[in-house]
Amino acid sequence: MENTRLPARKERATPDEFAEMIESNNYPKPSWMLNKSIFDSTWVLSKTGLELDYNKNLDFGQKLCFANKTSHNELLTDEVNRFLLDDLRNSLLYLNIKGKINRPERVIDILHTACYLLLHANELQTLNNLKPIRSLSEISFEHLKDYLLAFEVERHIFDKNLDFILNQWSSKNEIDWNLLKTNIFLTSRQFNSLKDKLIKYLDRYHVGFQTSPDHGYIRKYVNASDIEFEIDYDLAPNLKTISNEISKLQALYSARPCQKYKFRHSSQDIFSIGSTLFDEIVESKKTPLMPVKAALHTISSALRFVRAYGPSLRKYFSSLSKAEKSLIDSHTTRESICSLREFQRIAYENTPIPDTLSDLKITSWDYENNIDSYKKDFDEGIPVAIAVKLYIAAMWILLATFSSARFKSLISLRRNCFKQSPIDGLFDLVLRIPKSSERWELEEANRPIPDLIYDYGLDFAAFATEVEERRSLISNDNESFLFSSSLDARSLTASTLAYREIKLHRKPTSADSLNENLDIFIDWIESPLINGKRWYPRTHEFRRFFAVLYFNLSDESGLDELSWFMGHSNLDMTFHYAELAPTDEWIEEAELTISKIGATLNKNIYADKHIRSIVDKARNTSNISTVIEPLVRKLIDEHKEITKQEVHFCRIDGEEVFFYFSEREGI
Repeated sequence: MENTRLPARKERATPDEFAEMIESNNYPKPSWMLNKSIFDSTWVLSKTGLELDYNKNLDFGQKLCFANKTSHNELLTDEVNRFLLDDLRNSLLYLNIKGKINRPERVIDILHTACYLLLHANELQTLNNLKPIRSLSEISFEHLKDYLLAFEVERHIFDKNLDFILNQWSSKNEIDWNLLKTNIFLTSRQFNSLKDKLIKYLDRYHVGFQTSPDHGYIRKYVNASDIEFEIDYDLAPNLKTISNEISKLQALYSARPCQKYKFRHSSQDIFSIGSTLFDEIVESKKTPLMPVKAALHTISSALRFVRAYGPSLRKYFSSLSKAEKSLIDSHTTRESICSLREFQRIAYENTPIPDTLSDLKITSWDYENNIDSYKKDFDEGIPVAIAVKLYIAAMWILLATFSSARFKSLISLRRNCFKQSPIDGLFDLVLRIPKSSERWELEEANRPIPDLIYDYGLDFAAFATEVEERRSLISNDNESFLFSSSLDARSLTASTLAYREIKLHRKPTSADSLNENLDIFIDWIESPLINGKRWYPRTHEFRRFFAVLYFNLSDESGLDELSWFMGHSNLDMTFHYAELAPTDEWIEEAELTISKIGATLNKNIYADKHIRSIVDKARNTSNISTVIEPLVRKLIDEHKEITKQEVHFCRIDGEEVFFYFSEREGI
């Protein structure tokens, strides 16, 4: 499909400069690379949206390691693979200069896919008693095709290994995957596909194989938002996965001018988006829409938590910290580090709990051991560390809901992100949103928030600062993250004497930690059950809920405002969140969008033949947009009157919106 090809980018060098780079094998260091030399075996890369001064601590960057397996007993960095390493490294640098990749995450993905392809091809070579592959040019069409086919899992292999797991083990962390692999010969790519499907099936249908006590929080109920795993359908590969793999392999093909031993296959020309390779393929599933009852209960509970407990929790934690420091200061040796838990117990017992926190039933500073932290019932009370997790989840829910921001934007919020305009006195959230150019730095944007969210946000920021002051961490609100690693449970109970130089405020908390906090919060507030299950939302679901709620409450004020608020580059993206049962409001908006596209003479419309015919007829009548737009609406109305049909829409290939006429419900 045309829209899956690598997007055109602005090249960063002239043709003569390109020729000189290729001839001399000398490429400039990319802006997103933090280490000094492009010839290092490990590159340290910036993270999208987190443009901090990583030169002071490269541990905060993400690593791209070239020492990946290319066969059973060889690495890409081995001398025997020198030509492979040179061509792959030069390919990444070339793609950067050509402007075809901008984000460091993309660089990592391309290298990993190239190495996975090499490993798969060499495993096939070994199976057929052939010599190993030492260059990109030796990768055949059959290697490429078999690599993509390896994303599909055969039913008999799935059944055999599922039975073996259920007979051998009783939880996911007990499974010996290496032992499992020895039972049947599969390439690494085939086995990884099998493992992924097995885990999804076990998570969905076998409670004992879900997260174990020493590996994370155990939800009290089955997740109502989990999509059913249908063995007869879901063993097929995901369309988006295959399309992404093809896109990365196409990038490797696009870089062949800089390769000494050139990669010979244009995956997109051969396989398009991959759907022709498989008898069945799993379409990408849209972010589920939270039921209104569950969403409103979650949001109202978050508001209540930050209002009722936020300020008091900060003052209480400050008192605990002062009591702890006083106990530590009374000991002159560093033996006090070993007594930290005892000091925290004494500090808790001697620090009055504010009456405003009585409903939380705080019982200690922290659980006695990790297992208790996942097994104890909330009715028996919670420690301070869990109260903080609830606070983090509540604040995240409010910001995700009222800003409709992406995860990347929320995780990169700085502590000074709450602003009041000196002009109109209104309140904004300053966040970083992806640009259409996909630059890794991201741009800052202001989004309006209610005054209450502004006040609650300042309280939360003050609490985060209080947590860091306990460990003598020097904070700069412009560089410190609002949701920083300093708020994680380990940091809350860590020694105040050790590791003072670790700048936790310079590193955001992890996605896993945030999701665990959300799960704990949902169980703590006793979110209403849905057929015996509970809806455990992920952060992106609040974004979609906002989009649907906003439009339905905006009295047809349109998608333009919603598109701006969500940081979309066009209305097509906004329709992704509005793809619901076609109420009158959405039908009206779809017709309006068709008219606007029709009035833009040079813009294609993705639609059935009837809508395209209407647009063409209107455009042939006039070349003035103000004439075409109402004419398209008039012709749509005439078609609806004659056929008794209405406008519907859906996404195609995860990109554009396709408009079509369909019979009205009840006709």
